Parts: sequence; structure tokens; C-alpha cells
Amino acid sequence: LLVLSAVVFVVDGQRFGEISGGKCPDLSVKANFSVESYMGHWYEIARFPVAFERRLKCAEAEYYMHRHDRHGGIKVFTKGIDGHGHVTKAVGRAYVPDPKVPAKLSIGFSRFLPKGPYWVLDTDYSSYAVVWSCINIVWGLFKVEMAWILGRERALGQYAGHVMKDIVYELTEMGIDAALFRMTDQTDCP
Repeated sequence: LLVLSAVVFVVDGQRFGEISGGKCPDLSVKANFSVESYMGHWYEIARFPVAFERRLKCAEAEYYMHRHDRHGGIKVFTKGIDGHGHVTKAVGRAYVPDPKVPAKLSIGFSRFLPKGPYWVLDTDYSSYAVVWSCINIVWGLFKVEMAWILGRERALGQYAGHVMKDIVYELTEMGIDAALFRMTDQTDCP
């Protein structure tokens, strides 16, 4: 039964991210992270393959402080265009569980599902951000990883090649398989 449960978790987990053996590492996040500076509009430049974003283009998100939230939360609005040309939207909430490490946020898009980690590994706040999420499954025998490269514009600009090269190098040094990234189509967006 334990083996069957593990197989079901692993197969089902493929809908949510990249699965590999072992536990999630405790990666370094952006030092002195400023939640306020991170707020605003971000476009998805690249992502790990995940089923809930399959064939999604023009992906973007808006983050803003939700001052009336008793938990001091962050409101998250995401949208994109699915493979049939329809606009898809999701609304979520994020918060900082430990104020001493504000770059390690927790995010959720349904009150019926558990929140997941949303770790900002790096950002300059004005042009790019690197976000990583990892969840241990099957008693830590496996992990499900997701990662995103975000930009304040639909493209990273004239230095995109250098920025991407630096991001890939840093992620590889952290033990993240940056070869899993797939560029997000940001052409012909409304």
C-alpha cells in the first residue's frame, strides 16, 4: 500500500511541477528582501513545465499589499491566455510566515488547498525576479519543484542574454536544474 501511495503521489504530482527524488533543499533567498519593492506588475519570462500552465501564453501577475487583510497579506492576480485563446484568471493571497525571512513567502489560490512556498531567490525589483517553490511529498522521498523567471516587461530588454545566463548560472550553483526552464510566449498579447 505504501508503494502504491507513493506511485499515485508521484504520478499526480506531475500535474504540479518537476518531480525528483529527495527532500527540498533550503536554498538561499534574496537578502534584505523588500516586500513593498516587489509589489506591482510582473510578466512571466520562463517557467518550469507545470500542467496548470500548459500552453498558457501572455502570463502575468499583479501583486499588491492587501491592507485590510488581518494577516497583513498580499493579494495576487494572475492571468494568461490558454491554448484555446481564452483568458484565464486566478486570484490568490500570499503572506510572509517569518518576518525575519521576508523572501520566503507562502501563497495559495484556494482556501480548500494548502498554501505553497513562494521563495524569491533573486530580484533587482525593477527588471527581473527568480521565484522557486518546492514541496516534499511521500514523506520526503520525493519533491515537486516549480520555478519562474519574471520580468517587469514582457521581455528582459537589451541585456536579456546576459541576465538569463547569470540566472541560469546562479540556479545551477544552487543545485536547480535550469535546463527545465521553458520560455513563456509573450507575443501577440492584449
